[in-house]
Amino acid sequence: MNLSCIPGCPRTTRLKFLFLVGLNGLANRVMRMRIERVDTFAEFQCLRTAWDTIYQSDPEAQFFLSWQWLAGALESYPGKWLVLVAYSADGTHLGFLPLRQKTVWSKSRQQLRNELQFAGRLFWADYGGILCLPEHEEAVLGAFAAYLKQLHWSHFYLKGFRISDRRFGLFMTPFADERFIVESMTSTINEGETDNLVSPYIDLPNTFDAYLAEKLSNNTRQKLRRFLRKLESSSEYQFTTTNAATQARDVQILETLWSKMRSEQKGANTQRLAMKYGTIVQRGLEDETCHLLMLWHGDTPLGVLASFVDWYKSRLLFFVSGRDEDFRKLPVGLILHACNVRWAIEHGIRTYDFLRGNEPYKYSLGATDMRLQYPLVRTQSGTNPNGKLDPGCIDEALRLAEDFARRDRTQRAVTVCHQVLATAPGHEAAQRLLDTLADAS
Repeated sequence: MNLSCIPGCPRTTRLKFLFLVGLNGLANRVMRMRIERVDTFAEFQCLRTAWDTIYQSDPEAQFFLSWQWLAGALESYPGKWLVLVAYSADGTHLGFLPLRQKTVWSKSRQQLRNELQFAGRLFWADYGGILCLPEHEEAVLGAFAAYLKQLHWSHFYLKGFRISDRRFGLFMTPFADERFIVESMTSTINEGETDNLVSPYIDLPNTFDAYLAEKLSNNTRQKLRRFLRKLESSSEYQFTTTNAATQARDVQILETLWSKMRSEQKGANTQRLAMKYGTIVQRGLEDETCHLLMLWHGDTPLGVLASFVDWYKSRLLFFVSGRDEDFRKLPVGLILHACNVRWAIEHGIRTYDFLRGNEPYKYSLGATDMRLQYPLVRTQSGTNPNGKLDPGCIDEALRLAEDFARRDRTQRAVTVCHQVLATAPGHEAAQRLLDTLADAS
């Protein structure tokens, strides 16, 4: 597809990676399809209209595949991702596969290799997946898999793959190839107590009273009603939702409360992780996809709960929370979730999604389970095919080579230069660094 013919889209200045596939359709006909790789944010922006159309049409679409979510992640991490776009022969968009790309030094193989993940994980998305028009899912999923097999990578981590069994089979079957090994991975936290491939959710009824009556045990229902009456009759407590005037303050409160809760567990990484959560939530507030609910005792924040709203799919996704664990007069977490559920019901939302992790409190609120997939596809060799790198990572590879050279890891720097030259013959910067290393030895 010639992007330069679309108003507002930049003319591309490099060769596109194109792939024509022929797949047997339901009527024993051959469907010709083109797979195109997009890896600049300007090009991604040009996909907005088609992306939204397919998102609304695809029954397996979920929020972490939405254009709004991915726009925040991809704009924040240039050069770290690629999007595969499937077109029909007449140029109609049929599907999208957003991927994160990492360049990793393999200690065992003593060379660089590339890894692929779902792109939403740049912003800590709990789910990954593939968008496609449902009437073309067989052709699109097969074409994406066939195209991926031609790229240069060693490991493809499909963590949190949210997909039907049918689509999973269509996408994974082509990797049953002597060049690849496919493994089924696990994902646990809290010393193995929490399974992060379980995703609890609540199908919401039409009213909050119906939710209390149908989804909760007698004890939990009575407890919640008692505490909600106490809050509503007291001038000491209040709930607020974040608006434009309070965004900066409320995000800072979230970071502070989360840090206090997690500092023992996360140690030296606590502040960095808290700030990343703050960045993601701030972007959601700016995009008007994030709902931030807070509970106060006077002027003191007791807890904050950040969720993302998927209006297209009628889903509220709980993302992160923070609370003052020293305050013991109320079960702050339980109350915030109950009020979040009430807000969702009042706004016509049909599903409350707790995202990954089968922590017990989610079931006390009426959740049931959905299971996620986590396959790992890796090459038999454990390295990129032919020792070549993905062309999109050349700049990052050179930065790594220069860093190795500065730290007197000369052999590593030389190896990376040779890998760059194998991928992009005649690359001037790689050759220049290689010559400098040779002169210095």
